[in-house]
Amino acid sequence: MAKYKVLQSFKDIKTKEEYTEGQAIDMAVKRADEAMKNLKKWDGDFLERVDNKNNEQEDGE
Repeated sequence: MAKYKVLQSFKDIKTKEEYTEGQAIDMAVKRADEAMKNLKKWDGDFLERVDNKNNEQEDGE
């Protein structure tokens, strides 16, 4: 699971959950990629990943 910030409100077609602008959500990366692909038919971005996926690399430095 990864953390995302909702940039535009939308309703998830699989879970029927409604997400509102500014909301922070946890979503599987695979599902988020699928949602972003489905939402491309509308203008703008809908999700922005906000967690640091490189934490493991930072710990080793």
